Amino acid sequence: MTDILLSRRERKKEETRHRIFHAAVDLFREKGFEQTTVDDITEKADVAKGTFFNYFHRKDAVLAYLSEERLLALEENAGALLAEARPAREKLLDLYVMAAVAYEEDRELSRYVLVELLARTFSPANEVMVRWHDQIVRLIVQGQEGGGLRGDMDPARVEELLQAVYFATLYKWICCAPDTFPLLNELRARLNLVMEGIAS
Repeated sequence: MTDILLSRRERKKEETRHRIFHAAVDLFREKGFEQTTVDDITEKADVAKGTFFNYFHRKDAVLAYLSEERLLALEENAGALLAEARPAREKLLDLYVMAAVAYEEDRELSRYVLVELLARTFSPANEVMVRWHDQIVRLIVQGQEGGGLRGDMDPARVEELLQAVYFATLYKWICCAPDTFPLLNELRARLNLVMEGIAS
């Protein structure tokens, strides 16, 4: 009985977290991130201000939660990608492009999400990011073992290089020159250049 109550309690907590999160994202899209206050979010989500802070220690934390939700969704696809019988190079490109798709939906919101994600990317305490990096490294190792990628390169270094290209392309698209190139095409082209260098 205690387990049932606990699971109900946990389910209710998750429902509340999602309600706050969706209310915040809707407001960020309607009013802009800077113009949205915690009071706005709590009013739209119909929760007390203290309840908001039980789940998110500040407004920016909603963006961190959004980026982690996106990564968790990608994580589910990564396992299937690993199992596919096709070159690791293609799978790596697909994974990074899938990760970038969500940014195209709302460029303005993506600017804030990217800043928050970059702040958390290099934290060893961020389990979601650590798992993401591990999956990319596994794909690289798979490519090295299959002969499609050079085996004389440290997979972690290759992952860091791909990640740098990924974030630099996102940053340029979001902050510097959003209308000069289509994000997904440019990302694929840049990553392909790197892949040429690490191909066996």
